[in-house]
Amino acid sequence: MYVGESEKNVRKIFDTYADLTRQTKTEPILLLNEADQFLSSRSSGVGSSADQMHNQMQNIFLEQIEKFQGILIATTNLLENIDQAFSRRFNYKIEFKKPDQKQRLTLWKMMLPKNAPYAEGFDVEKLSTYPLTGGQINLIVKNTAYQVAARAEGSFRLEDFISEIQKERSGSFEGEKSVGFLSH
Repeated sequence: MYVGESEKNVRKIFDTYADLTRQTKTEPILLLNEADQFLSSRSSGVGSSADQMHNQMQNIFLEQIEKFQGILIATTNLLENIDQAFSRRFNYKIEFKKPDQKQRLTLWKMMLPKNAPYAEGFDVEKLSTYPLTGGQINLIVKNTAYQVAARAEGSFRLEDFISEIQKERSGSFEGEKSVGFLSH
């Protein structure tokens, strides 16, 4: 029943973009977020019917991107999963590296609440020594603020942030982690 639906949906993305461009007389931006899900490497050889459908969808994406007239931005954290045939069709590839310590210090200073009470000895430079991304810093600030709001004594302590940093780093999906079920 659903055979061919993905392919139709891929075409619909590009057709809708073309319709919007005509209707608005502007050039909207087409964003493919987490593009590795759409533009991943194709299977070679004879595979399952799911592999064949995936390859067909990839071929339609290739065809549509090849003739695309507009601005297309594709984002991914898994660049190595993007099929080379897609990679060649993008004029520019921009890599955003993790911030260095100086940049992290700037991010911490930007994201920490400006007029909040901070405990004596609070050292934002200590926080910047942890290798975090901007998104992680933002999440840590929010989670710490929730903790502080729930406490009777409402000042931000360095230990609270360090605790949240450790939770974030141990719970992140980066690096190898064992996941699964134990059998007895």
